[in-house]
Amino acid sequence: MPRFCTLSLIAVLAGAASPAHADPVRRAAPSTRDITGIVVDGATGEPVADAFVAASDGDPVITDAGGRFTIRVNGRPQLLVSAAGYGDRTVVIRGGARQPIRVELTISDDAEIIELEGTAPDLGPASWTMSVDQIRTLPGAGNDVLKAVQSLPGVARIPFGLGGLVIRGQSPRDTNVYLDGIEVPLAFHFFGLASFYPSSLLDSLEVTNGGHGAEHGRGQGGLVTLTSRAPRRDGWAGGGEVSILDAQAHAEGPTGHLGAISVGVRRSYIDGILRAVLPPDERFLPRYYDSQVRWDAGDPRRHGLLSLWLFTSNDRMSDDKTTFTEAFVRVGARYQRQLGATTLAITPWAGRDVLSFVDEGDPEFGEQRSELSRTVWPVGTRAAITRDARWGHVAIGLDVQGGRHGRLAFGEPDTDDGPSAPMIPRVARWSADVGLWVEGRYKIAGDRVVVKPGLRLERYGLSDEVVVDPRLQISHTLSPKLIVRESIGLYHQPPTAADTDPDFGNPALDSAYTLQSSAGVETVGPLGIQLGATAFFHRGWHQAVAVTPPVGSGFAPSDGPGSGIGAVMLELLEEQLGSFEYRGDVGESATYGLELGAKHQVGRFLGWASYTLTKARRTDDPERFDGWRAYQLDQLHNLSLVGSVVVGKWQLGARFRVVTGNPYTPILGHTENGDQMTGRPLSRRLPDFIQLDVRADRAWKRRWGTLKLFIDVQHATWPLRDNIEDAGWDYENDRPSYIKGLPILPMLGLEYVADR
Repeated sequence: MPRFCTLSLIAVLAGAASPAHADPVRRAAPSTRDITGIVVDGATGEPVADAFVAASDGDPVITDAGGRFTIRVNGRPQLLVSAAGYGDRTVVIRGGARQPIRVELTISDDAEIIELEGTAPDLGPASWTMSVDQIRTLPGAGNDVLKAVQSLPGVARIPFGLGGLVIRGQSPRDTNVYLDGIEVPLAFHFFGLASFYPSSLLDSLEVTNGGHGAEHGRGQGGLVTLTSRAPRRDGWAGGGEVSILDAQAHAEGPTGHLGAISVGVRRSYIDGILRAVLPPDERFLPRYYDSQVRWDAGDPRRHGLLSLWLFTSNDRMSDDKTTFTEAFVRVGARYQRQLGATTLAITPWAGRDVLSFVDEGDPEFGEQRSELSRTVWPVGTRAAITRDARWGHVAIGLDVQGGRHGRLAFGEPDTDDGPSAPMIPRVARWSADVGLWVEGRYKIAGDRVVVKPGLRLERYGLSDEVVVDPRLQISHTLSPKLIVRESIGLYHQPPTAADTDPDFGNPALDSAYTLQSSAGVETVGPLGIQLGATAFFHRGWHQAVAVTPPVGSGFAPSDGPGSGIGAVMLELLEEQLGSFEYRGDVGESATYGLELGAKHQVGRFLGWASYTLTKARRTDDPERFDGWRAYQLDQLHNLSLVGSVVVGKWQLGARFRVVTGNPYTPILGHTENGDQMTGRPLSRRLPDFIQLDVRADRAWKRRWGTLKLFIDVQHATWPLRDNIEDAGWDYENDRPSYIKGLPILPMLGLEYVADR
């Protein structure tokens, strides 16, 4: 749920007492003193943010992002320390306790496995966070990091279970995905089979649907932030997982006095299964693999914390004649140092992106082998300085991203009949996007009102333009059970290198931009049910749409906005491949709606509900098309109900989802030569999508480690209901036809975790 879970816990346990820092000028009694400390994970030593610390007599407090706290106590009190996913810890304060205390928490066997939670109310817009345990037990997600996001408010469903994140009616290319501060170009493996990063090495996931601060730019949609798990320093451990899709293994542990390291690898074997059961001329073989390395050394409060990363992703699809490959690698480092109230962080990174298509051709028809490829060498740096104060904080930062953008190269090799066209070299382009940002956080009336203004100034290299994005977030803590938030801001997004390619695009494209605004409330209702509601409105201009191509460009005129699975695939692939149409920045967009969320926990049962009402509209080339039309992935209603209960040694869960069908362009008939006659673009909708997913988890703990089994059955409503994913025309019977969605899909996995 949104960020009010910790507040509701304080209200229940502490009688809605005000925070300890609410009255900074309060005079202390003779026996009153302040106790400082830090709360950490007992296994990894990592700080635990948003832990609840309450004294036997006194006001409760919450740990900050570094796990630190200061609490005012009387006499010789006891401290109760608790955090989501950990067992409670009681600490007895003896003597003067002049030195900071250290509280180590351990994972609780009875900890709730699925939970949506948040952090303190003054960090900006409402965000949705999910821990690893929540992701790895969510019905219908198959242990996948980014598929789990589709159960959160504001996130649309993708047809056929394909990858991609449509947040608040924005295109997947408008939402940026970061891993440890490094932007990734491809969030999903082919067809959305799996995310590029395994959940076994993840620490947390946070989704901000809109209204995020000035720290991030280059995107006019939402923000997905992945944080990898720090390797444990207290001993070596490892594990692995085998499912019907892939196999993975990982290990982590200390590297002497030089810190700790974690290593992971994963490889799918769908291609091997299909190769064994399909004849050679019918094989369509998708394959993916990825790997991850993280090394940490130091301490942020002493000499600084240094982290190094390397992560890769490689996808390939092939049949008997063609092979399509898409891959990327990222190498990065982060140095973080805390000097009193000042925090410094710098993250330089570099990488390589490869896209290639090889067609072996058919000699019987005179076809020769041909190849199409593009290579990009991106580099970037993110740096920020934050200064905390009693009234809030101020932060400034630098964000640079650019590199060498390879141009598409294509050609054919020599044959027995003589030389053919060689690979045509294309001059690469160098460019850089440079962003400077500053933001402040100001507390008013203690922390009852928090104002967070920000300003981002950027220069885009490919479009040669300078943009300014002002942003503002405000939160009001009306009571420990009621928080109100508002946000408004401007968000620019530069054109891609593919769309501005001088040979296969429009170099004159400028950036698109969207004005985002939202207002929401978070509260605790009857029976302790946690509730959240957010209304939003996004208005976009200079959107890139298909326009009439110039003469001699090689582009064919567009027939108008596409629909169905073909249009969805283009939406998902446009950022990497570029558009297949000549584009101009003359389109507009408008999206508005309402996000509702509810969460309730009773004993061993936890349930949550999310509902999103969204209307997403677009305009096209005004010289050819009039008025507004529906966005290809517009979904008016999206309801998800998730429940989880512990029954004996089993964790049982289910997810029920109802989603309005996507819009499509109706086919009214066809002419004598087979040309289709269509109605108004995207004027009709497919039938509603209804799905039930069920899941069961079981763990066996032994001296040699823990063995976990999960069974995740997706589309359990089949064959009682066949969902429709696309519409077409049946020429044989001269009537409309429909393409059905996936049937029941059982996911079975076995995970082994070696204890230290």
